[in-house]
Amino acid sequence: MRTLRFLSAVLALAAVGAFAGLPAQAKAPKAMVVGTDPEGDWGANVDPTIGPIGGPLGQDLVEASIGMADKKTVNFIIKVSSLPSNGGMPEATRYTWNVLVNGQAYELDGKWSNYSRGTCDPTGNTCPPPRDPGMQPFLVRGDCASNGAAVACKELGIVQATFDPGAGTITVPVPLKMIKAKPGSKIASGTQADSGFSGVSAAPSAFYSHTATPYDFLVPTKTFVVPR
Repeated sequence: MRTLRFLSAVLALAAVGAFAGLPAQAKAPKAMVVGTDPEGDWGANVDPTIGPIGGPLGQDLVEASIGMADKKTVNFIIKVSSLPSNGGMPEATRYTWNVLVNGQAYELDGKWSNYSRGTCDPTGNTCPPPRDPGMQPFLVRGDCASNGAAVACKELGIVQATFDPGAGTITVPVPLKMIKAKPGSKIASGTQADSGFSGVSAAPSAFYSHTATPYDFLVPTKTFVVPR
């Protein structure tokens, strides 16, 4: 019995020593809030009385943050006053975020599901052939310009976002290489060429979005610098 107790004590001490020797895991730095927007102002561009509709749609923007997911990936985090319990409105709610990376314009463009546009999008030079964009796809786009009927952009890649109904957040992970960013790069708010959309937007959309329809927008006022 004494031998068993002695062996148990030795094993316990060994386990403590082993864990004590492990290096502490560094926590990812907290995301930086780059902009906020009043709750309940959805649709104020058309009618200031229809704001309550935006919450259930997941389109009432309240905050935008940027932070590093790891050394190679930056998270763009959109916060809304509420999200549907499943995460989003399939095909019906479009989120965009126009940014400048060292002065160069890029756009994040996504939905909870986006087969209407993600399968085949002539404005992004991705059609034909048709494809499966996956769930929660965000298209990373650049070189945007008006072609007279719509804004056309070069698609740089697709990333899969995380929709969190509990936190009311949509987290879009973007590889730094995809937007030509590196340590020291500055990420600021941008404007989409010829469309009127600026910063972060949440709008009802089947394929196109228009500033003449009710939507919500948030213009970030702070610049995020990729850590060195």
